[in-house]
Amino acid sequence: MRDLSRWKLVLGSDADPEEAIVLNKEQSEADDLLNAIYGTNKKPGFGRSSHKIRKWLDAIRLKFPSEIVQIMQEDALLRQNIQEMLLEPELLEKIEPSMELIASILQLQLLMPETSKSATRSLVQKLVREIEKKLKSKLQFAIQQAVRLHSKPGNPNHSTLDWKKTIYRNLKNYRPEINTIIPDKWYGYKKSQQLPQIILLVDKSESMIQSMIFAAVSGSILASLKSIQTHLIFFDTEVTDLTNKYKDPVEILFTVPCGGGTDIARAMQYTQQQIRNVKECIVFLISDLYEYGNKNDLFSCCNQIIRSGTKIISLLSLSDEGTPDYDLQVAKELTALNIPCFACPPEKFPELLPRYLNEI
Repeated sequence: MRDLSRWKLVLGSDADPEEAIVLNKEQSEADDLLNAIYGTNKKPGFGRSSHKIRKWLDAIRLKFPSEIVQIMQEDALLRQNIQEMLLEPELLEKIEPSMELIASILQLQLLMPETSKSATRSLVQKLVREIEKKLKSKLQFAIQQAVRLHSKPGNPNHSTLDWKKTIYRNLKNYRPEINTIIPDKWYGYKKSQQLPQIILLVDKSESMIQSMIFAAVSGSILASLKSIQTHLIFFDTEVTDLTNKYKDPVEILFTVPCGGGTDIARAMQYTQQQIRNVKECIVFLISDLYEYGNKNDLFSCCNQIIRSGTKIISLLSLSDEGTPDYDLQVAKELTALNIPCFACPPEKFPELLPRYLNEI
């Protein structure tokens, strides 16, 4: 009977129309909470009652683990369309932050009443801090590694010689009879070398909101490092350049409204103007590539940038959503220009930086 009770909770009370399976008190309470968003025959939902929503949010936090609470909140928003969850401060204070809910908040931010803005910001900040904990040390280490690897073979003098890399790359030339390494290649830094330049060019259309959140956090971390020059640029049909304007990702997310069309060509043309040293720059285009601007202009601009010596990497998403939806034909055209196109989970992004920075 216990197994049948579990199945009834999984499938819902509608699967037992004759109520042959009796639930105990605790199971019945859980069933009512689930039925509020997943049931059909029992007229699920909350209507327009904030009081009911508040009681439901309180109850699910007591009955279910936090990861399940997040899923139920997201489903309530999707299935019951209860935007009141995101518009009233009393309800916002009871919500467990998740990527999907924060994405919804950012889409609705222009509709938020003044009374909700403080609670909304706190909720976004909580999620951002969680992402920062996962990414900050990885990104810092990646850039340190990349800068160390950035020295190149040549004829450096003593002041610009990269001893560590020179020794490591010439270990194969160790002469045991004289107990000495005889280098056949020397590695050093250019004295006048400009800082490597990283440009994050981020599509802020509705389908890219999760990627935008991760890009804002990653960009703010990179901007805090003195060993590279970071540009953070968002676009839809217009371009919003936040380089050196904000280092707090929460401020970034509330400064740049989400949604709008997509003109990648215009954004790429703007980006081309921001490149200071073409051979010391990498552009990360974070977009699903659904271009509503001029595609020929996009390909022409990308080709000019690539031919000048700058690298472009197309990240179809920067999120944990799985296989992204993207414009396959545009991706093929960019690949033909020697621009790699692939999705990237956020935790893998730090691994890309030393790999590509070492190639410039």
